[in-house]
Order: sequence, then C-alpha cells, then structure tokens
Amino acid sequence: MSDEPQSKDEAAMTAADFHGLAQKQIMNAVFATLADSKMEWNVIEPFLDAAREVCAGDFEEARISLHTMRGEGEGWVEAEEAFIGLSVPAREIGKEWLSETWWLSDIATQDASREEVQAAIAALERTIGKLNQWLANGGKKTGGPAEAEPPAEDSD
Repeated sequence: MSDEPQSKDEAAMTAADFHGLAQKQIMNAVFATLADSKMEWNVIEPFLDAAREVCAGDFEEARISLHTMRGEGEGWVEAEEAFIGLSVPAREIGKEWLSETWWLSDIATQDASREEVQAAIAALERTIGKLNQWLANGGKKTGGPAEAEPPAEDSD
C-alpha cells in the first residue's frame, strides 16, 4: 500500500457516486431481465410507474440554478457563458445523487432551426431586460412569467 495521496481518479467513492452506480446497475439488470423474459407491457408498466414516483419525490427537492463561474483547479473562474445546473438530493439523506450542467447555447441550438435559435436569442434579450430592470429596482422581484391571456370571446 502506498503512502502517496490518491489521484482524483483513484479517490474513494462518495455516496452520490455509489447511488449513481447502483442506479445504473439496477437499470442494466432490469433491461437484461426484461429482454430475457420478454414480459408483456401490462406486467412491466406498474414497475415503471413505481420508479417514476420514487424519482419524482427526489426531483421535488431539486435545485435548478443559473451559473456564471466554473471550477478550475482549486479556484473559480468566469465561465465562457452562462450555464444551467441541476442538483438532485436523495430525500432520505439529503446528499446529492444527480448533478448535471448544460451551456445555454447548447440548449438553444439542440435540434433547433435557425428561426428557433433567433427566437431564443430574442427571448434571452427580453430576459436581460428584465434582469436590468430588477437591478434598477434595487433587487425587488417584478413578477414571474406572464400568464397566458384567455381566448377572446366570439361576439357574433
């Protein structure tokens, strides 16, 4: 056994790592069992519904945030662009078991046409306007997304 510190790749597995690994192994086992047994959908569906309910409970505690800084080495540096982070803790222990990030540009351009990207840019410009208004108002909340207006009644 070496007295040298472990590299990041050799570091001890965290609870979140174990949860993710266990989840993948269980999923692989379920897929293999389903493939081998050729179960009918009416037998499989209740398991899928139960799994959705278990995950939904964890996602109720999820945190979605907009980030501008990223880790580099031991510190933080300004990110190339804004990105969204999703963090999901396990309900039982509160320890994060899922953490994902996405660049805003990747979200806007994924499977998008030129027109959809232009519409996303326009929406982001409106968002920047609201953020500037929030700053001008001293950080006071100005309200959420506009609610859809009811359809006009026919006056014939």
